[in-house]
Amino acid sequence: MRSQGTQEWPDVAVVMAARAGDRQASEQLIRDCLPLVYNIVGRALDGHSDVDDVVQEVMVRVLDGLPGLEQPDRFRSWLVAITVRQIRDRWRRGRTWLTAEPLEENAHETDPQADFSDLAILRLALSGQRREAVEATRWLEVEEREVLALWWMESAGELTRGELSAACGLTPQHAAVRIQRVKERLETARTVVRAVTASPRCPDLAAVLASWDGRPSGLWRKRLARHVRDCPQCLLSSSDLIPAEGLLAGLALVPVPAGLAGLVLARALGLDSAGATVGAGTRTASGASRTARTVGRLAAKPAATAAAGAVTLAAAAVAWYTATGSHETAPRPAVAAPLSPAASSVPPSPRTSASRTPTPTSTPTAAPATTAEARVSGRHALRSVDNPGDYVSQSGPLGILSPVGATSSAATRQAATFTFVPGLADPRCYSLRDATGRYLRHYAFRIRLDTDDGSATFQKDATFCPRSGSTAGSVSLESYNYPGRYLRHRDNLQLWLDPFENTAAYRASRSFVVVAPWT
Repeated sequence: MRSQGTQEWPDVAVVMAARAGDRQASEQLIRDCLPLVYNIVGRALDGHSDVDDVVQEVMVRVLDGLPGLEQPDRFRSWLVAITVRQIRDRWRRGRTWLTAEPLEENAHETDPQADFSDLAILRLALSGQRREAVEATRWLEVEEREVLALWWMESAGELTRGELSAACGLTPQHAAVRIQRVKERLETARTVVRAVTASPRCPDLAAVLASWDGRPSGLWRKRLARHVRDCPQCLLSSSDLIPAEGLLAGLALVPVPAGLAGLVLARALGLDSAGATVGAGTRTASGASRTARTVGRLAAKPAATAAAGAVTLAAAAVAWYTATGSHETAPRPAVAAPLSPAASSVPPSPRTSASRTPTPTSTPTAAPATTAEARVSGRHALRSVDNPGDYVSQSGPLGILSPVGATSSAATRQAATFTFVPGLADPRCYSLRDATGRYLRHYAFRIRLDTDDGSATFQKDATFCPRSGSTAGSVSLESYNYPGRYLRHRDNLQLWLDPFENTAAYRASRSFVVVAPWT
């Protein structure tokens, strides 16, 4: 979203025509501005359940305020200033409940149900250190992400420093100071990401993380950064990090979802909302048809086109990239043939019926369907291959590997029992649901249990595809949206999503036997 030749867009003539009430110019202005606004809001708020609302509010305010814009050539600075104000308003409305709590202990957390970082990683096929930089943004405070969002756009060539400082109401000198602070915190967060995702991980860091709830936050960034600064092993692992500016330069914008574009046009221009999501080939009333054509034209915008091309690239690149740096390009292990979607309708074997209860003198026996080629459904437990007395279980919101036996309490046995259902993102795979309705999912590569919020990100996080395990009759669970990463135990039997390693110990730690349920 920068100048093309000597003409910077949006063209002043378009701004003036839209200000005068020209409908076509207003549409043009929206489709020109939407990618920039969407990316600033997305990176600042991260949780994209709020992003769509804020983007719509920004564009409505922009069109409403155009008649009062005295300097059309300052439109971009004015647009970004409105965007920043709406971000702050949404943050204040959403955080008022914090005023009664100690600020440090309630550090602003990213919504674990969905985030813009995942969208950037998946849609732009980011790998190596670029991907780590996006992961690191999750560890920043909300106020820091606001400045980061603007600096990110500047580094990517979407804003000038003058536009950035004017939008924030700061002098260029003060803006530079604030940006420098955020850059330093981002670099610190990158070292934390590198240390947390390292495999094998520093043993001392594993002890520090024992009480971590799996959610990145500014508070945990500070705690972990203290360890990284004083740990030679963790410092060495981050010694090859290159400056973030070099990673962000020329990076495409995350493409605007077509559905959101239609909603923005419908709300901002007063078009028929039902027509805002119709396909380009549909012919309805003139307002709806115009909306559909405008949505289609968004893909023709240079920045959006580059980002859309990256989505195609993601399909090919996603099979090998990992989040632990460009130096890791581990090959994927051999996998079983794709499962048939129809197989999900096969009823469970009588031997694995939910009514089966372990007797005091026995351990649950392996269910017949224990390989990647077979299909299981209903309630089961997952027994570790290399720790045969331990089972995939839960402790509060976190997934763990825990010892379970016939004499264990009812709560312990229930925590180690899951219902296998067709994958939320792909019915050929699995999603595992506990007795309370929460699903096993990954967040920041830690295995958690959360309630399905209906978002596509959650559904992908909660979907695992079966692959052959390290022993006959065992299975490994590969992440649906992070191919090459598997659910495995490590660090005092915590459950993580880790990249493939070609070692016997790794293969054993990611392998489980599907057995009859404990309850």
